[in-house]
Amino acid sequence: MSKISIAVFACLVATNVLAQDGSRKMTRDELLSFLPGAKVTHISQAGSERRWTNKTDGTLIANSNNKLYGNAIGTQGATQAGTWMVNDEGKYCIDIDWKRVHEKWCANIIKSQDGAYYLNVVDDKHKIDFVTK
Repeated sequence: MSKISIAVFACLVATNVLAQDGSRKMTRDELLSFLPGAKVTHISQAGSERRWTNKTDGTLIANSNNKLYGNAIGTQGATQAGTWMVNDEGKYCIDIDWKRVHEKWCANIIKSQDGAYYLNVVDDKHKIDFVTK
């Protein structure tokens, strides 16, 4: 099976799984209504917990416990300004230029049937928490 066939098959399986468990991708309009003012908590792939609030002007100030780049004695936190937006494809996009790494990504927000949120796929490694008004 070619790489393209595998990718298409994976997308079809993921779409089917989303339909079966009641999870669904949030639309661009839903995100534009939901995200401004939301308080966000996310664990990075490196295990750092990051928190920010999506300000209505598209900016944010992110705080991280910085597990990836913390010092040897303990974890040294970091704070950095950044931006957020919902792009034309309806993906939630983050741009934060941390001191040691530039974090820039866009992801679909998947809302599970139980009300949890995920980046691109329903999997605990991709969970993102939003607290709204």
